[in-house]
Amino acid sequence: MQSENFTQRYQSFLNGRSPYEIRDFHATTKGSHIEIIEMILLQQALKLGGIDRPIVFNPKPSINILEYSDLIAGDSLILARSVWHEDILNYRGSLYVSTPLVKFGEYEAGLYVAKRNVHLHNLAKAQIDNLTVVANPRWKVDWRALHNTDLNIVSFIGPWETMLEMVETSVVDAMLINFSVSDSLELNFENRLYVPINNIKVFLPDSRHFVVSKRHPEGRAVFHALNKGLGILRTNGTIEKALKQSGFINEKVTDWQTINIQMLNPGLQ
Repeated sequence: MQSENFTQRYQSFLNGRSPYEIRDFHATTKGSHIEIIEMILLQQALKLGGIDRPIVFNPKPSINILEYSDLIAGDSLILARSVWHEDILNYRGSLYVSTPLVKFGEYEAGLYVAKRNVHLHNLAKAQIDNLTVVANPRWKVDWRALHNTDLNIVSFIGPWETMLEMVETSVVDAMLINFSVSDSLELNFENRLYVPINNIKVFLPDSRHFVVSKRHPEGRAVFHALNKGLGILRTNGTIEKALKQSGFINEKVTDWQTINIQMLNPGLQ
């Protein structure tokens, strides 16, 4: 199962190919690409771990406790996307947690502003203290990351699209968003353009993992196969290549300044 119906874009990316033969992970469809890559890496890991049969994806409308409840009850076997480690701490008695797909320190995001707000594009670190950024307190990792900056946080519990609308209408200045896979890092959402503040990035302080049901009769075997396969994909460089080619680890921002670097290196002041 997964949190959104990516079936159409997933099939478009495969273009008739088997997920097991994918070696190039560059995006060929619009929108977030990491979810599609995770579906492919999951299947490759399971096969390398010794499970060689088709996986049936059952899309879900949103990721929340209701989605986890199927896994906790044993009605579903595995979630087809990674989750923050922090979000499943309370369910570790019911869920197997894989080795990390995204390691602590690898997840970075930009402070996206409306492209028309040109005066915000090239602010220095000292200038962003007065900026307002919208954030959902239920997104615990984002929330904690932003609270370790000098930004002014505007709390909002609601749809992602509404938060982006707040940026567009200048209710707030910025929103923390994964870097776009476009060459310019520009995000185009419903023909509205957004760009990250240049040379500024935020580290999200957690790792991401696949989770497997402990109560499903196949859970234990699948979990061990998954971890074995992830180990092989990590060792042979496939995971790092996939994260970089998909744009999740965005090499265009390697040298950008991390404004909450103290969370990654606590010894830094």
